[in-house]
Amino acid sequence: MRRIYAIGIGGSGAKCLEAVTFLHAIGIFGDSCLNILLVDADHKNGNGNRTRINIDNALKCREAFDNYSGEKSQFMAGKFKHFSPPWNPLRDETSSSDLSKIFQKQALTSSEPPLAKLFNALYSPAEQVADLKVGFRGRPPIGSAIMGRLELQTLESESGQKQWTDLFKDVQDARGNGEEVSIHLFGSIFGGTGASGVPTLATLIAEQLTKNSLRDNVHLNASVLLPYFGFEKPNDGDIFAETHLFALNTKAALQHLKEHSDKNFNTVYVIGHESRKNYKSHTGGTQQQNEAHFVELYAALAINHGFKQPINKETQAAYISVTSPDRLGWQDLPDSDKVKKLLSTGVRFAYSWYYNFSLELVAAQTLGAKKFAIGAPWFRFFFSLKKEDDSGWPPVGDEEQKKQAETLTKWTKGFLLWAQQIAQSHPKGEQLFRLKEFNLESEDRNYGEDLSKLIIDFPEKSAKEKARDRLDTFKNKLADQGKKSKGVIGLAHELFSLL
Repeated sequence: MRRIYAIGIGGSGAKCLEAVTFLHAIGIFGDSCLNILLVDADHKNGNGNRTRINIDNALKCREAFDNYSGEKSQFMAGKFKHFSPPWNPLRDETSSSDLSKIFQKQALTSSEPPLAKLFNALYSPAEQVADLKVGFRGRPPIGSAIMGRLELQTLESESGQKQWTDLFKDVQDARGNGEEVSIHLFGSIFGGTGASGVPTLATLIAEQLTKNSLRDNVHLNASVLLPYFGFEKPNDGDIFAETHLFALNTKAALQHLKEHSDKNFNTVYVIGHESRKNYKSHTGGTQQQNEAHFVELYAALAINHGFKQPINKETQAAYISVTSPDRLGWQDLPDSDKVKKLLSTGVRFAYSWYYNFSLELVAAQTLGAKKFAIGAPWFRFFFSLKKEDDSGWPPVGDEEQKKQAETLTKWTKGFLLWAQQIAQSHPKGEQLFRLKEFNLESEDRNYGEDLSKLIIDFPEKSAKEKARDRLDTFKNKLADQGKKSKGVIGLAHELFSLL
């Protein structure tokens, strides 16, 4: 088994972990255990909150699937572990969460006037008093001031924050068991937390690996994001991430990355997009929740490539390009055949469950299993037709079955919303998937049957193929194959395999 330690730094890093979590659930990373750690000073950040919800849904889903003893598919085959809560680089300084207090400006003014003047030269009055509880405001100099103070013993001895201690122990145990290990960092290089956190944390992680005699046996990689979005100016007049500074921030941050973490990384994946998507700007907090972007999909897919690279002492940089700026096709993704197959299956499965099978199970509970099964021959291969049955097949109204169905429905809705946002993030309109028409913000939904339009493919399917690509076809296959699988989990595995 492979072990992946995915560390998302800042808001963009959290969005990358959202992509990593969904990809792992549908089998992109194969037989592996995904270990997740979020790093952010803004514990209420909307991007991080959404990612944590999706991680929690995946953990609950995986727990339900883990207890299933029947024939399994690639869905939820890999393990998950979450080092929670998010690690806060401000540590015990949350009561002094602006630069003037952290660096004791008032004391500096009287005891070290030259240092106080330097502090004033480096930071504007507004930056000095900006509340860092909502993050580092998209300003690398602010982030660097905080992150630059971190030392290895800081990570090892955090009072009340054991995430790093647990992670390092887990890595050591995994290598002791002969497992292949990759630590992969994610963060933007043009904002505040990612630009300062990626190089600093890489240095500290490399130190710890060396201390444990593991550096030559562990992949240490990073996906760093170049500018791929911009912000509108917020209305609150507070310090915020200014889009016109992104290019300057990026240049300085890349230089900082090269100087301070060169040779710490094995491979650095540099990913961006010249056509930036505009998001509404908020000064941190729950409202700073940006839609998913295909750049984050690329960042997540770099994990598999990283495992194939040698663990050399020299850092190598990796880039990727698309065939046309006007479209994003499956051939533009790394491992395109495998990724296309599993992502397409994931979307088709999530749609099938959310817009059909989850509703069918509710209908079966309402009508009664025997009556429902008359028009749904597939049903009897997964559920008992009696309210109480000793055959081993559960009744559809069983509380455990209802809970499993609800858990899977939450996961599929989150996955569809993510895929919808990925598809719509390209400047030329929907790419990869056709999901624009679905209102996933609403709890109300109608039955869906047609699978033929969900995936954008060239050449397109023939009219005959499209006519067959409906859920009735797959329900008949479920019945015709005559395979008995238990309950919601068995149904999900069989459906994922067929699609």
